[in-house]
Amino acid sequence: MIPPQCASIEEAREKAIQTTLDNILSGLEKLVAFDTRNGTGDELACVEYLRGALAAFKPDEIIVDTVERTRGKSDSGYVMARWGQPKVLLNVHIDTVPSGEGWISDPLKLRRDKDRVIGLGTSDIKGAAACILAAMTTHAPQDVAILFSGDEEHGSEVMPAVIKRAHYGGAKSAIVCEPTCCEVGRQHRGMLAMNALFTGRGGHSSLSDVTERPLLQAARLAAAWGDYGDVHREFGNAPYKGLCLNIGDIENDGSYNVIPTRSKLWASMRPPPGDNVAQRREDMLRIVKDVTPEAVMDTIVAFEPFQSQDPLAFKPVFKDTPIVDLPYWTEAAMLSEAGLNVVVYGPGDVEQAHKPNEYVSEAHLMTAANAYGRALSGHMP
Repeated sequence: MIPPQCASIEEAREKAIQTTLDNILSGLEKLVAFDTRNGTGDELACVEYLRGALAAFKPDEIIVDTVERTRGKSDSGYVMARWGQPKVLLNVHIDTVPSGEGWISDPLKLRRDKDRVIGLGTSDIKGAAACILAAMTTHAPQDVAILFSGDEEHGSEVMPAVIKRAHYGGAKSAIVCEPTCCEVGRQHRGMLAMNALFTGRGGHSSLSDVTERPLLQAARLAAAWGDYGDVHREFGNAPYKGLCLNIGDIENDGSYNVIPTRSKLWASMRPPPGDNVAQRREDMLRIVKDVTPEAVMDTIVAFEPFQSQDPLAFKPVFKDTPIVDLPYWTEAAMLSEAGLNVVVYGPGDVEQAHKPNEYVSEAHLMTAANAYGRALSGHMP
């Protein structure tokens, strides 16, 4: 028989757990309802909502700023709140990818299926934002900064502005929230994406011997870039061997009997930790010069790989949580380049990110909320 006092303690513990989960789900429902699909949604509306949510906890400083974006995207922005002299920054990106086809319910309306919480951005990574806000109700923020930022999913034009403006509270360490299955990410690949445009007069295929051939030029460059990737398949160390060079697409307006007037080649590369993305870009451009010098080049993104300075320094927050290598790029690379000691951590699984009917488990949300609570309480040395 359980003594009444012990039963009372257990009931109180279970009630506290349920209250925390309820707070997380309530906050996540509101966040998912904001349409922050990158390039088309209103990220600034979500920023303003989060400004109010953070202001309720009386930070010593709160900064809201706007960032202009290129390539026809609407403006985005961020909100940063600071308490005391921050030892650590908690960062969550608020934008999502487009919802795409395959959703069986409204992607902007949160729903539950047993222990799964389903909605656009639940796993990547609004779940983390909801966990942080819920944790703040039981862990008063001390010597910590929180940054909610936009435009991570397509271009990452907000984070460079944050760093340039030094709007991260003076913290020397950072936890970048991404879906890591509540494990601590210590490193990941970089990312380089480029396109090459070829143009010509176009015309009847019977004149192809005397007319510019944009698609053939794009194909030749694609093959040369592909050869470069193949030569480097054994470069680097496990689990990051190779450059992961991908020929993604060749757009064109031709047909079997029509010479195209334009063809655009899209390619990307993901250099391993310790490699130099800027040098890889120069290699790619040198191939262009040798094979198809007439190409008009555009670099979409050129982000360096990431390696944490000292992931063990976060042990007071994450205790014995496994430390892992990540398969995807994050903005941890940018904060690391700025001199911060950074790790990546969050609820959710990358296997669910960017997919129809995206979900995060309630167990992940609770685990993450507990870890974020320790970070909020000033547990970093």
